[in-house]
Order: sequence, then C-alpha cells, then structure tokens
Amino acid sequence: MSDWPRLADRQWVEETNKRVQAQERHRTTLAKAESSDENALHSLDSTLKKTTAFMKKLKTLSAASVPSLIEELSRLNLSKFVEEMAAGIAETKLKPLDVIPIVDLCVAIASRYSKFPELLLAEIKKGLPLKRTDKISNPAKLRIDVRLLCELVLCGVVGKEGLQTLGATLSFICLTDKGEHLNVGLLCSLCRPVGWQVAGIVPTPESTDTISIKQDDLMVNTAISVDHRKVVNDLFTNYHTGMLRHLEKACASMNVVQKRVKRQERTRGDATSEDKAELETAKTEFERLKGLATELSNSLGVPMVELKEEPSDNEEDEAAALEMDKALAEGHVLLWPDDETRLFIAGNDSQESEERTIEENELKTSVDDIDVDGLEEDDRGADAEAGSENSEEPYRPKTPPSPSPAQLNEEFSAAADPALVSSEEIKQLAQKFFLNLDHLVNRDTTDQCALDFVSNLNTKSYRKKLVKVLYGVPSSRLDLLPFYARLVASLSPVMPDLTTELSTMLIKQFRDYVQRSGQDRVEEKIKCVMFIAELVKFAVIPRAEALSCLRQLVYDFRGHSIDMVCAMIETAGFYLYRNTDSHPKMKIILDVVQKKKERIKDVRHVMLIDNAFFACIPPADSAAARRAQAEPPLMIFIRHLVVDIDEHNVNTNIKCIRRLAWDDETVSGWCLNYLTSPWLLPYANLLHLASAVAGLQGLTHYDWISTYVIDACQEMIRISLEVPGVFNQKAIATACYLGELYNYSVCDTPVIYKVLYQIISFPETDPLSWQEFYRVRMVCELLNTIADFFQTGRARRKMDYFLTYFHRFYWMKREQWNVNAAANEPLTVIDETGDSPTVEPPRFPADVEAEYRECMRHLRKSAPLPKDLTEAEKAVELMEQQLKEKLLLASGSADEEEEEEDERRVPDRALHQINEEE
Repeated sequence: MSDWPRLADRQWVEETNKRVQAQERHRTTLAKAESSDENALHSLDSTLKKTTAFMKKLKTLSAASVPSLIEELSRLNLSKFVEEMAAGIAETKLKPLDVIPIVDLCVAIASRYSKFPELLLAEIKKGLPLKRTDKISNPAKLRIDVRLLCELVLCGVVGKEGLQTLGATLSFICLTDKGEHLNVGLLCSLCRPVGWQVAGIVPTPESTDTISIKQDDLMVNTAISVDHRKVVNDLFTNYHTGMLRHLEKACASMNVVQKRVKRQERTRGDATSEDKAELETAKTEFERLKGLATELSNSLGVPMVELKEEPSDNEEDEAAALEMDKALAEGHVLLWPDDETRLFIAGNDSQESEERTIEENELKTSVDDIDVDGLEEDDRGADAEAGSENSEEPYRPKTPPSPSPAQLNEEFSAAADPALVSSEEIKQLAQKFFLNLDHLVNRDTTDQCALDFVSNLNTKSYRKKLVKVLYGVPSSRLDLLPFYARLVASLSPVMPDLTTELSTMLIKQFRDYVQRSGQDRVEEKIKCVMFIAELVKFAVIPRAEALSCLRQLVYDFRGHSIDMVCAMIETAGFYLYRNTDSHPKMKIILDVVQKKKERIKDVRHVMLIDNAFFACIPPADSAAARRAQAEPPLMIFIRHLVVDIDEHNVNTNIKCIRRLAWDDETVSGWCLNYLTSPWLLPYANLLHLASAVAGLQGLTHYDWISTYVIDACQEMIRISLEVPGVFNQKAIATACYLGELYNYSVCDTPVIYKVLYQIISFPETDPLSWQEFYRVRMVCELLNTIADFFQTGRARRKMDYFLTYFHRFYWMKREQWNVNAAANEPLTVIDETGDSPTVEPPRFPADVEAEYRECMRHLRKSAPLPKDLTEAEKAVELMEQQLKEKLLLASGSADEEEEEEDERRVPDRALHQINEEE
C-alpha cells in the first residue's frame, strides 16, 4: 500500500464516511438500549394474527420491506419469536443491496430483545466455514453472509464473539486458498464497501472524479481496533502476494510452451496438436489469473505488477508483423491497392475457406517454415554474368494454334461419361463452355462460367479436362490469368480435387523450371509464376508456398530468375507484403532483391526490379501521411479502444472509456463518433461493442451515452433510406448493431418495431430502386440478430404482424424486379424442337432469396411462407380484418360517442393521401 496522501474516488470517500457515521449511530443506539421490560412488552400487541403476518413478511425479506417491518416492530410483542426471527434473517437469500437495510432491521430488533444478537450469530455461523475440513458449497451465499457479519460487527450488533467469528472466517478464506485462488471475487466484494473499516484499505479509483486524501479525511469505526485492522490487512496482503506468485508461475509455464510451439513451427512447419492444446490451455489459465490479480490489486489499492510474455526467437519478425497488423487495423495501410481489386478478389466466397484444399505433404502451408537466411550469399558466379543467360535467344512468342471444332468435339466425346455420350446437348454445352474460357473479361462472366460448369459439367472427366485447359493457357494470354484464378477459387468449395490437381501441377512445373534453368522460354516461366501468384491472392495456394518460390528464385538471382521474381512480385507482392503473417519474410526478400540489384548490369533487369519494387511498396501518399500525422494520439487511442474491442478486452476498454475526459467536447465527440460507427468493426465484434454501451448505461453519469447511440443508429438508417445507394453498407452494419443493443437491453422493443416498419414503409423515389435489395437485407440482418427474443407470448404475436407486412414487401420487390428485368434484359431460350422460341425473364437474385428464406427459417421454423404477391396481400388483408374486429369489440359503444364528437370538431383541411376503394 502506498503512503499518505492517496488518490481515491470522491464518491467512495463520501459513501465511506456516511456509512461509518451510520455505524457509530447504531452502536450508540445499542449502547443506550436497556434490557427489555416485560411489562412494556406485555402492553404491546401479541395477537397471533399480527405476529404471524409479521413473521411471514420476515421470511420474504427484502430492502423494500424493511421500513414497514421496523414500524410494525415497535407495536408488536415478538418475544416468543426471537429465535425464529434470527433464523429467518440468516436463511434469507439476500442481494448485496439488501445488506444495509437488513442491518438496520437487526439493530432495531437487538435494541428490544437482548437475546437476538446471540441467536443471530449462532444462525450465521451455521453457514460459515470455520474449520480447515470445511468446504465452500455456495460461494454466492457465503459472500453475502460475510458482508452481513462485517456490518453487524461494525454496527455493534454482535460483539467480541462476532469479531472472532469474522476473523476465523477471513482466515479460512485466505489460508485455505493458496493454490487455486478461487476466493478472489469474495474478497473483492468486501474490500470496496467495508475494506477501510475492517483492514484500512483504500481501493484504486475506478472513475475520473478522484481526490487526494489524507488519513484524517476518512472516519474510523471504533468497533475494530487498529491492531485488528492490521491483522486483517496482513491477511489480505499475503493472499495478494500468493496470487501474484501463482500468476508468475502461470506466465512462466505459458512462455515455455509458447517457445516450444514456435520452435516446432519454424523447424517442422507445424506444432503437434498436443502442444497446441497445451499452449491454449496455458494461455487461458494465464488470462484468467491475470484478470483476477488485476481485480484484487484494484480492490486492495495495490499497483498491479507487469508480467512480460516470452517473445519468440525471431523478435524482428514479430515486431514487423505487429507493426503491419497495427497499420492494417488503424486503416493507414490497406490489404488491396483499390476497391475494384478488393471486390474482385476479396469478394470471392472461397476466401472464407482459405487454404483448405491443399495437401500438406505437397505444398508449404506455414510461413514460419520458410527459411530466408543466406539469400545474400554468392549467386554461383552470377555477379558478372547476370542477365546474360539465354540472351542470344530471340523473343518469339509462340501461341499454340486454336483447336478446330472437329478436334474439340472429338475431345469432348472422349471426356464425357459413358451415360452422357449420346447426349448432344451436354456436348454442345461443354463445347460452348470451353470456347468461352477465352472470353472471360469481368467478374460476372467468370462467376457465370463457374455456375454453368457446376450445374452442367460437374463430372470427373470434365474436371480433368478443365484442369488441362487452364494449365495450358497460352503465354500470350496473360490477361486471362486473374479470371482463371477467380474461376478456380469459385469452384474450390464444391470440387477441391480440381484446385488441388491444378495447384500441384503448377508448383511441379515451377520446380522443373528452376532445375532446368535456361532450357525453357522465359514467357512460359513468367506465365507459370503469374498463375501461381494469382492463385495465391485467391487463397487457393498458400502464401507460404509463394514465399518458398520467391526464395528459390532469389537465391539464384540471375537470368530468367530475375524475370520470374519481378513478375511474381508485381502480381502478388503487394498482397504478400500487406499480410501480417507473410510480411516479415516478404520484407526480407525485398531487401535482398534491392541489395542484389546493385550488382546487376542489365538495364532491363534493373528497370524490372524497380517496377516490381514500387508495385509492391508504392510511394507514400504525402497527403495521407500528413493526415495521419495530424491525428492526435488521444484520438488514435480512442479509436483503438472502440474498433479493436473484443471478448478479451471489453472490460478493460470500458474502464478506459469511463476514464476519458467526458467534460471535454472534443474528446467526447471522438468517443461518441466511434461508438456510433459500427461499420468500422468486424461483424463478430459488434456484440462486444453493444456490451460496452450496455456497461456504460448501467453507470451513474454515463447513462446518456446509450440514448445518444440509439438516436445515431436510427438516424443513420433513416439517412440510408432518404439517400439510397450511398450508405447501404453502413446502414446494414448499423441495423446489426441496433439488434445487438436490443439484446443487451440498451433499447426497448418499440424502437425495434419503429425501425423495422420504417424500413419497409419508407417511400422509394429512385426509379432504379427495383434493382436494390438492401432493405430486405437490412431487415433480415436485424431479425436474425434479435430472433431469440420474439419466439413466445405477446412478442411473438407482434412479430407475426410485422412478418406479414414484410412478406408482402418482399414479394412486391420481387414482382418489381421480375417486371423490370423482363423489360430490360429478356433471355431467349429455344426449345428442343427449335421451332418456337420462348422468352423468360432473368432469374431473381439467388442470394437475396436465400437470405430471406434463411431468416424466416431462423425466426419461424415451421411457418408457411407466401408463394407469390397475391397470397402475401391476402394474408395482410386477413390480418388487418381480424385486428379491426378485435378493436371494434374492445371499443364497444365508445366508438359511437367518438363519432358524435368528431362531427362537432372543426373540419380538418390539411392535405392527406387519397386511398382508393377496392
């Protein structure tokens, strides 16, 4: 504990002094109270009816009922129920807030009945662990009993014997828990309310409203002497010291296991499952003990010691990866150079199942397994001859001749399954598909091509044929490689054998090129490495394998290896450099390339290296750099508290947010801005942000924050409806956030219904709104978030009403889409006879329909869904008719009186919407 003066919460100081004054008043009251006068008690009411009613109230004791019980106590003679009163108070399940009122009741009873303190202490001792052989069966009940016993001792209800019982209980709690430290929460619950009176403890401040106090600023309770307080203080301090030793041992054990796992990952490529499980267990135990130690230190007013985790062997790699991860999290660095590239690559569904189709025995899967040491060694005499290899070979791009239709038909017939050989339609589809592979020019055509292959040609023979065609792409058509990579990534989840075979063939071809240096044309080599790089960006080939390929090329950095390195860096270098796990290795490779560039004499190769380097690390944007430097450190810290919140740091971040200078408009504006920007967080962390807002709502002086956040969420959704297309993604994230706020009881049900009805009823003014379905997505996201709270009772009925309107809204949007899509993009389909062509509208977006049906299954698993707009409208009409009948029955004759009153009112001359009669 620190010397005086100390820093303490102003509110805690005021509450402690008030409590000590109340305790001293109780002691004075009990000291002046005389022995019960039998004649005076006989004069009070002792009828069985009233005494029995009093005892029933006592058995259902709560803070709200104490004042009435004290008032009745002065009018009743309860001398026959003293033992029963003591047992009732001791056995009642109390809450922490009920302790103080219950103590007031005990003081009132003890002042009238002298036997009550002894009987009450005997009843309380029955639930206290006093012997070493005792065990704590109910920690929650023990926490309340110890707190109650402390208050009874401090108020003078139980005297010396009660103090001895309290000391024995605290000794048991501290001395029998030296190994596991399971009683930390129990001690923390005592330190803040009665720690000063019992042990002279000043807890660490939790709020920003603090004052510096001296020892005389706190009143002292005379029920416990200075020596007794020192004994209890030493008991708590020794327990805290043992807790820190336990934490240090856990940290040391975790560091040993972590170092062993890191070593295995570097030397073997991956650690054993047993070591990984042991590391996870050690980390979990360390985090648990660290949280308990921090809580205990704050409760005792002792500074928490800092424990350092053992760094890995390669500290430079860890530091570089940490720096890149921080830059990505703060938005200073982006993983993709522009939004178009991000949508083309990161928007592919295969990114969710990254690197699961590669066999571990074929390709490198761990970045730590790549050894980049020794790359700066002598390049086998390449310094003087760099760039001269195959320099006499002229550049003659050779494009394989396009196959004739007859050859394609012959190959497809051989590739088709026996059951499909006679099917001319399948052969025509296959011929058309493989011919269209040369015309992939954008995302839509590529995705449609993947869909066609999965729907019509998903056989083993055609998969092999597709691998052969992709593998044999001409070196003159490098523009097709990104689209081929997207095609492969799209097919990966449903046919992993295709991606595995293609990846293995490309890596084998690359290794053959490295071993046969100079025997193949450089164009074929460049095509190979660029195809590998494109597949790496789509997570079809692991990043570790790309680093392994670069390492092999940089080690022998001459001739065609320079062209291959530059092509690979230009294609995937930006992605490898910006990824956290591959950043350290890629940074080393780039440094080695820059150093070896100084020894290259070929101007063309020097230019290629410079272009590749700047494609990987573009020059810093001075304007963006100035903006980043202009951001105050406090603003960056506040953004970190909100944006990086997760399940591990949510409690710590809430405490930090509370300690901000909320009276400063600038600081509060920053914090509120990030608290109302859910689109900055990952989707999985929105619930933790909502939990933080809920935590702030439950605190004094911070409850207004939740109101501000709810208003901002509703405003963002409203703006997205008024200005469609600009804030769609932000609005969807805000809807999810609002649902999480509802789950944490931050907002009420009317707010949810208001938002839901607003989304489906706000008028659409954009003539192209039939193409947008973000309202459907927004409703589905919000319903998926709050679905569990609308499954029973009145809430279910109200939600059913909304779902009826939502079904109609969905089918209205779908009908609009069908009409407009048919008018703008008709699809002509010729039937099998070839005589009469039919026109069919394009199919409704499958992802929207799937999201709608999935939401309905989650919300109403067995409820039937409308099949068309007509059925949905009939459901709405039926529901409204039923509601009108209920309203008419409920209103009765009041409607007639209201109509008479309406006729006497001044006519409403405002303009309203005209509703046509059916």
